[in-house]
Amino acid sequence: MAIQKFAADDFDRAFRKAFWRKVTAWLTKEPKTLLPFYDVRERMPIKGQHYLGLQEVPIERIVGSLGRYRDFDREFLPRQSHTRDRWMNIDRARYEQIDLPPVELYKMGDIYFVKDGNHRVSVAREWEQKYIDAYVIEILIPVPLTPDMDEDDLALQKELAIFLEETKLDLFDHEVALSCRNPEQYNILREHISFHQWLLGEKREQEVDFPEAAVSWYTNVYKPLVAVIEEQEILIVFPKLSATDLYLWLVKYLWHLSVIYREETSEQGVKEEDAEGKAAEKLVEEYPRRSVEKLVKALKDADWVVRFILQQERYAFLQRTQLLKLRPEAQIDMTVIGQYDIIEKHIAVHRWFLGEQRQSEMPLSEAAASWYDKIYLPLVELIRQQKILEQFTGRTETDLYLWILEKQSDIKEIYGQEISITEAAQALADDKKPGIDEK
Repeated sequence: MAIQKFAADDFDRAFRKAFWRKVTAWLTKEPKTLLPFYDVRERMPIKGQHYLGLQEVPIERIVGSLGRYRDFDREFLPRQSHTRDRWMNIDRARYEQIDLPPVELYKMGDIYFVKDGNHRVSVAREWEQKYIDAYVIEILIPVPLTPDMDEDDLALQKELAIFLEETKLDLFDHEVALSCRNPEQYNILREHISFHQWLLGEKREQEVDFPEAAVSWYTNVYKPLVAVIEEQEILIVFPKLSATDLYLWLVKYLWHLSVIYREETSEQGVKEEDAEGKAAEKLVEEYPRRSVEKLVKALKDADWVVRFILQQERYAFLQRTQLLKLRPEAQIDMTVIGQYDIIEKHIAVHRWFLGEQRQSEMPLSEAAASWYDKIYLPLVELIRQQKILEQFTGRTETDLYLWILEKQSDIKEIYGQEISITEAAQALADDKKPGIDEK
């Protein structure tokens, strides 16, 4: 009778603890319910399974169940009164030192689900037992699962699993570290890889499949940027963000920077520190000032910042105009942020004239090809014949194309004198445009 009373008291105490844990979990937003095994399994792409045999399993990692996930909370405290008799029988066996058979578990990631033995796990945990004997079957999945995860975390892991299935990055790096706070952020990563895929295809002059592009992006873009984040200890300033979150934030900063360059580029050019400051102000609206200042300081001397922005601008320009498809030999490259927008204005003017001549609207791609053949290429040929580029180390023919046209326009505005393209090219060579000297 004494053991029966002890077992009853133990259950009542565990039941009360479950109630108060439910209240506390509601206030602290901590996970309070067991994870349903079948729901989790359906969310995750299964790579296979194998039998691990009899093992000692840390009880704190058992956070789910096949069929009893409503009967116990995340710490396997009993939540339903109908579990009382079965729970007390297990508890009495513990008092009487009766050996109980091992429980049966499924393992996914670093967490376990009870197939058989929910009450045994509950009683063992109430007795503050750290490990329990279990027959374990491991289900292989491509993403990590940890005991502190809740339903929202699992939704994110599902998106990560789909992302890894598409990119095959987990096959390239078994310890691949990618983690987002929002499922939509994985779509942004896909866009980054698609952009990198385009760059690789253009460089190799052949198509590159998505997984290969993903590996190249991960190796040459993502990991180097994450290395900068870690070296500058930016993660310390953002304890709730992952390296992937910060990667996306830094790219967002670069986007703000490119917009400011485009909006404020003048004859003298926009100063880098001014652009950085205004880009930082955009982020201050969303993040603490101290964090943004630390970020901008870390990026101030990073040479890749401008290159990254220019690559994106060039990619967008060629995609919109389809020049890469229509004129694959075209070499249109800039070294100054915001200049691709000016070229698009030139194409827009040419498109309007063509439309007036034909008395019909001209497709942008056709107008871009015509502009390239009739306006851009003749001027580039002139630049090559006069070897003007030799006087502008580090610049491109496309830079000079724009600067020659600007020189022609400047002379007309200042002196009211019309000059030819050849004369404008010579004037540029004789008197370099302010603000375009070598860095």
